[in-house]
Amino acid sequence: MTRRKLSLRALPWLLLLLAAVMTACSSGSNKAEITEDEAEIKFDTLAHDYGLMPQDSAVTYEFVFHNIGATPLHLKSVMPTCGCVSVDYPQGSIEPGDAASISATYNTRGRQPGHFNKAIRVYSNAKTKFVRLAVTGTVPEKK
Repeated sequence: MTRRKLSLRALPWLLLLLAAVMTACSSGSNKAEITEDEAEIKFDTLAHDYGLMPQDSAVTYEFVFHNIGATPLHLKSVMPTCGCVSVDYPQGSIEPGDAASISATYNTRGRQPGHFNKAIRVYSNAKTKFVRLAVTGTVPEKK
């Protein structure tokens, strides 16, 4: 019985301690702000649907992005998850305030008909080190 009363008495103190710890953690580790020595990448869109695509064709979409940080942005690698997607991206620096694009081409040649959903992994020196882009679409059956 004494044990239960002790637990109920300690509950307000434990809640107060938990609130203090959570407040300290959230204010001390807020990395949403960009410091003056960071690049940051922001895409206009993270996904594109090519829609209905004819057999034996290739279509391209440009994923436009901006360096909204304070230092030059460098793309370290841009890797599609499938050989059916090829990418072309800038190799040099993207200066603060500048825009550039990643070209993603999906080739239907030799691919099974149906819906597809492929990813492109973008790694950079930005505060957000990794961004996932997606391309989707549908290849109809041959007639």
